[in-house]
Formats: sequence, C-alpha cells, structure tokens
Amino acid sequence: MFEQLNEQMKNAMKPMTDLAALNMNTMQSLAEKQSELYSSLLTDGMSYMEQLSQQKDMMAMAETQKAYMESVQEKMTETAKTSYSIVSEAQQKAGEMVKGMSEDMGTKFTSATQV
Repeated sequence: MFEQLNEQMKNAMKPMTDLAALNMNTMQSLAEKQSELYSSLLTDGMSYMEQLSQQKDMMAMAETQKAYMESVQEKMTETAKTSYSIVSEAQQKAGEMVKGMSEDMGTKFTSATQV
C-alpha cells in the first residue's frame, strides 16, 4: 500500500520535478556563459592595459582602445545572443511540458468522470 502511494506521488510530481530540472539546467548554462564572459573580459582588460602602456603616440593609443572596445562589444553581443538562445530553448521545452501536463490531466479527468 505504501509503495503504491509512493509511486503515485512520484508520478504526480514528475512534471514539476522535470520543470525544476529544466530551470536548474537553464540557470546553470546561463551562469557558465556569464562566467566565461567575465573571465574573457578580465583577461582582455589586462591585455589591453599592457598594450596601452607600450604605446608611444596618441594615434597608436586610440587604435589600441578602438580594437579593445570592438572586442568587448563583440563578446557582449555574442553572449547576449547565446543567452537569448538558451532562454528561448528552455521556454519552448517548458511550454511543451506544460502542454503535455495539461493534456495528461485532461485525459485523467475524463477517464475519472466516466467511471
């Protein structure tokens, strides 16, 4: 009896645990992307400062700064695109899960009312 109740509870909670797992995986992927971005920006910033200190004239300094800013912009844009893709994919999967839960509940409700 206890095993049957336990199994029913697991089956009832499965959609919620699946959504929680999806959420956790999505947040982990986003955190990894942000960590990569931060690490990359820190490394690039240090390299920029080193290159800047070696420049002798204003034009060379301006070129170094321009290259650095373009690099930062490119990395920020790429990270934003990747993050958007991750969130969109998770949203689509969550929508499919909720739709499946709704259909399953409808089927169970229909079969329960016909008894």
